[in-house]
Amino acid sequence: MMVPLTQLEVVGLRPRLDDALTALQELRLAEVVTIVDPGETPPDLADLIARTDALLELVDQSATGTVPSDSALRTTLDHVEPQVAKLLAEQEELRSEAEALPRSIDALDGLQPLVPELGRLDDRQLANLGLASMALVLDDPDLRIVPELTRQLADLLGRGYLMVTSPATPGNPVGCLLVLRRRDLPDVHALLGTERIVEVGVPAAYAGKSLRATVEAMRERLAALPGERDRVQARLAATVTPVAGSLHATIATLRARAERAVAATQADLSSRTFILRLWVPTKQTARVEQALTDRLGPAVAVERLDTSEQAEDQPVLLRNRPGWQPFQQLVGLLSWPSRGDLDPTGLTALVLPLFFGVMVGDVVYGALLLAAAWWLRSHWAKNSTIGEVGRVMMLGGAWTVLFGLLYGEALGSLGHSIGMPALWFYRGGPTALQPLLLFSLAIGLAHVVLGLLLGVWTAARGHQRRHLASKLGTLLVLAGLFGLAGVTAAGFPAQVLTPAVAALVVGVVVACVSQGALGLLLGPLDLLGALGNVLSYLRLAAVGLASTYLAEVANQLGARGPLLLGLLVAILFHALNLALAAFSPTIQALRLHYVEFFGQFYEGGGRLFAPLGGSVARGLESERLAALPSTAANSPEPVPAGSPV
Repeated sequence: MMVPLTQLEVVGLRPRLDDALTALQELRLAEVVTIVDPGETPPDLADLIARTDALLELVDQSATGTVPSDSALRTTLDHVEPQVAKLLAEQEELRSEAEALPRSIDALDGLQPLVPELGRLDDRQLANLGLASMALVLDDPDLRIVPELTRQLADLLGRGYLMVTSPATPGNPVGCLLVLRRRDLPDVHALLGTERIVEVGVPAAYAGKSLRATVEAMRERLAALPGERDRVQARLAATVTPVAGSLHATIATLRARAERAVAATQADLSSRTFILRLWVPTKQTARVEQALTDRLGPAVAVERLDTSEQAEDQPVLLRNRPGWQPFQQLVGLLSWPSRGDLDPTGLTALVLPLFFGVMVGDVVYGALLLAAAWWLRSHWAKNSTIGEVGRVMMLGGAWTVLFGLLYGEALGSLGHSIGMPALWFYRGGPTALQPLLLFSLAIGLAHVVLGLLLGVWTAARGHQRRHLASKLGTLLVLAGLFGLAGVTAAGFPAQVLTPAVAALVVGVVVACVSQGALGLLLGPLDLLGALGNVLSYLRLAAVGLASTYLAEVANQLGARGPLLLGLLVAILFHALNLALAAFSPTIQALRLHYVEFFGQFYEGGGRLFAPLGGSVARGLESERLAALPSTAANSPEPVPAGSPV
């Protein structure tokens, strides 16, 4: 539900502004209204926060320590950051070397069997012969660079060179050993520099060695790299860990100061006084007033403002049952309610799992979803995203088991084939299509009518006459169509025909009149849209039947061939069907809820209540959860930022 908010105006002495903001920050019950242009975090403070955060990412954030002054913090950062930057650069060099060496080894190692004699000669021995060698690793993904290099060398050197390459395969580097006259070296270097040949040269550390010695040295270096990386990581930890405690203690203080600094720019300031306007939960206004009075005494005055008229900038504060919190996030995924809207969280929590169960409707699939939901909730904190996914999955799995009993389905047709009774009807039967389609249309009609009734209520409360008339006209048309269909196909009494026709005619007239001058065009379009919304719920039947038939295909494939192979094929197809059942019905249920249902009454466009101190509390809580093991499912949930304490 939506918590009512009250606006307070706080007037106090300007030197005590930070004290007032500190008191509000500790309460986490007041959102500061922007009176003047919203400001930004002071550059010096933002710089300290960024630098501190960067160092904290390198160490365990559970360390504790004392809070230093800004000057002491800057001194610490100035001392530590150059050392950390140097070590991080060493880490990056070692990482790059570990990635490049295997490619060079593979490419050059392929050259040794081709020229065993040259592979044993080093640069000094070649120089005595008036020769020089070049070992290259060429990136040649499409096998076009080596022929181009060969052509260019032939044009430049004629027959005065020898080039041997390792076997070339698309996407892999090519080793290249080039032996030439020493006097031709400058021309070849110039050629490699001017032509568009991507060259990955052998590192300088291996220069002057023979080809065989180069490969052996590279292998030794590659084996030594993990130890060097561990030593650099240890030096990095030894550099940052001594100051990690003070940095961790400081970051919360810095963020709190930054939040107060931004809030201070939103106040109306004079040379001696400040004026703050706050949004506060109505039931907590006395608590906020008392906290300000206790902190500032006679230096502050608090007045409650009249908010009976809708304020454009008023936020919304939602408070729902703990089990409904994941569905509140699903509402926000579309748009948060505005002040005049209803909070649809409860309806979302009731309807979405029901739709999911209608579509999947399998006892075994539901049991597997319940088991997966239990595992997720056991291994992640309740307030984490994955933990909330577990809550939604648990409700969907429960409804899936229930409808599986109604349909008599367990792994699709397997339950029906072994004699499992259907408490209602079996979806795979020859006579099941009609009741399934009628059931889907009945759900759609009930859901759309509920949305229209909520639309009538919100329009009446907001004195929106046109919207009220449009919703009433649509309701009458749907009632008339339902009556006509009942008389025609369901055996309703003949006496229903006249009221149904009357409701249909009156509904069309009211809907057209509500649209004004273009009513003759827009009115019928709106009515057709409402009828289309009801028909959209046929997807409940379509998605459910697709799941049933895919499960039946899995069972039929499993029954053919050898037992073990058939069992493996059936398991794979059922796993695929379960994965699709966990995804597609969820998307379809959300689509029906967002478009067909919310479209009847929900405006959206609101923003959540953001109390002073809330962002700092969320940051601390996320750091606390990050330091906990993944099995901390029974950890106490923090108070959500912005929720009344």
